[in-house]
Amino acid sequence: MNTPEQPIRVLFANAWWHQDIVNGTVRHAAERGWHVDLQVCMSGRLPERWQGDGIITMLGGDRVELGRLIDDAKCPAVSLNDNFADFNIPRISQDDAIAGNMAAEHFLERGFNSFAFYSHGLSPDTAERRYSAFAARLRQEGYETNPILWADARGKRADTWLNRQEWLRETLSTLPKPLAVFALNDEAATEVIEACLAESITVPESVAVLGMLDMAIFRNSTTIPLSSIQVDFDTITRVACDVLARMMDGEPPPAHPILFPPTGIASRRSTDTIAAHLPEVARAVRFMLGNYARQFGTDDIAHAAGVCKTLLYDAFASDMGQTPYAVLNRIRVDNAKRLLVDTSKKIETVAEECGFGNRINLHRHFKRSLGTSPAAFRKQEREKTRDTPTGPVPVERSLPTPRGRAD
Repeated sequence: MNTPEQPIRVLFANAWWHQDIVNGTVRHAAERGWHVDLQVCMSGRLPERWQGDGIITMLGGDRVELGRLIDDAKCPAVSLNDNFADFNIPRISQDDAIAGNMAAEHFLERGFNSFAFYSHGLSPDTAERRYSAFAARLRQEGYETNPILWADARGKRADTWLNRQEWLRETLSTLPKPLAVFALNDEAATEVIEACLAESITVPESVAVLGMLDMAIFRNSTTIPLSSIQVDFDTITRVACDVLARMMDGEPPPAHPILFPPTGIASRRSTDTIAAHLPEVARAVRFMLGNYARQFGTDDIAHAAGVCKTLLYDAFASDMGQTPYAVLNRIRVDNAKRLLVDTSKKIETVAEECGFGNRINLHRHFKRSLGTSPAAFRKQEREKTRDTPTGPVPVERSLPTPRGRAD
C-alpha cells in the first residue's frame, strides 16, 4: 500500500506536448494525490527502465519501445488515443469517426464541392479513421476526397518540414479550387496554410482549412486564425485517471475504447467563406464577408464584383442557386450564431455587429433560417457544452469484463 511518504507514482509516457492534455492529466492525478512523472515530456525519450504504479500514454512513436516499457513496468496502463489496436490496454479518447463527419458537414454547409484530407505522416491509425469518415460522408453527397498523405508520397525523401512543404505546395497547386482541406490536426493544418501562403493561394477563398484539437499554440501562430474541431480533454483525462485508478485497485479494464464525441467546431477565419467558382461571385462573397457588419445594398455588391446587377444575379443563380441577398443573410446569421455562443454580448449588440441593425430584424431572420429565436438558440447551444460532473456522453460508457484486448 502506498503511503504519503510513498505516493502512487504514475508515468506520463507521451513525448508529444499538448498543453490541455498535460494540464488535465496532472490536475486530475493531483486530485487523487498521485505523483506524475513527466520525464518523457521533458526529454522526448522513453525511459529504459521505470517502476511505479501506473502509466498514462498516448500510443504513438516507437511502438516497439513503448510496448517494451509497458510490458516491463508490469503495472496498469491506459492510453489517451486509439492507436495501435494490438496493444492490450484501455483507450480513452475522442471519436474520430464523428470528427470526420463534422468536418464534412462544416464544408458542405459552405458550398464546397472539391475536398482533400491532409496528413503529415504522424498517427496513421488516427489519420485513417478521420479520413475514412470524412470521405464516406462526402461520398454520400456524390463527392470524392483527395488524400494528401505524406506517408504515402515521401518515398526515400527525408521526413523534414522543407520536403513536406515543397511536396505540399506542388500538390495543392494542382487541385481544383475552391478547395476544402480537413487536416489531421492543427499542426498539419498550419502546414497547409503555410504552403498556401508560399504559393500565393488565398485562404480561405481558394483553400479553406480545418484542423482538429483546437490547440492554442497553432491557432495563435498564424496570421489566418485557424478553424478547428474541439475536443473535451478535461473529461477525457479525468475518465482516463478514473479507469487507471480502478485498474490499480484490481478491477478489470474496459473491453472497448471509451470514445467521446467532439464538443463542436471553433469556426474562425480559415474556413470563414462560402465556396464560389465564378470569379465575379468570389469577389462579391469576399466583399460581403469583409463588410457584413455595415449596411450596403445590391449596387455595392455588384460594384465590388465588377459587374452590373443583372449579371450579378445571373452569376449567383448559376454558381450558388441563391440570390446575393440570401448569401449575405446567411453570412450575417452565421456570425450572429458565433457571437451568441462564444460571447455574452447583448442580443441588441449582436444584431448591430452583424449588420441586422436591431434585435427585431435579427429575430426575424433567425426565425426564418433556424426556426428559433436568438435567445433560445443561445440557451440551447450553451446547454450542449455546459460542463457537468460526468462530462459528455461517451460512445462506450460501460466497463465490462475484458474479452482479450481493447478494440
